[in-house]
Amino acid sequence: MQIIDLISQKNIVMNLDAKTEQEAIKKLSIKLFENDYINNAGGFYDDVLERESYTTTGIGNGIAIPHGKSDYVNESTVIFAKTTEGIEWNSLDGSKVRIIFLMAVNPRDKGKEHLQALAKIASRLMDDHFVRAIKEANTTEEVIQILSK
Repeated sequence: MQIIDLISQKNIVMNLDAKTEQEAIKKLSIKLFENDYINNAGGFYDDVLERESYTTTGIGNGIAIPHGKSDYVNESTVIFAKTTEGIEWNSLDGSKVRIIFLMAVNPRDKGKEHLQALAKIASRLMDDHFVRAIKEANTTEEVIQILSK
């Protein structure tokens, strides 16, 4: 499984304009709603923020992996965003977030696909070459190419 298998082209957001973690999650929730992956943007947003209240998903190096297991999810997916400016995210290393992988998980999904997806993303994010490439990507096509490797 490649990361691109988890992210459709319409779920790649370049130049996300958000000033806060909450604004970024809200805008990405709306995008997931518009793309019919969730059926209630506000409800999903609340579920993700509840998860965020337990511990930060800012894993460091300018990257966050927020996720929500929510009854509002029609189909489990991942949405990728690259922000226009760094966002304070209470990251483990104190860095501002520029790259977001938001996971939307349907709790009725059978198996542990969401855990496999999270593990796949996390393992790729340990690769410095991958991280550098994704940070330097300027177009959706470049992101797709990087996520396809």
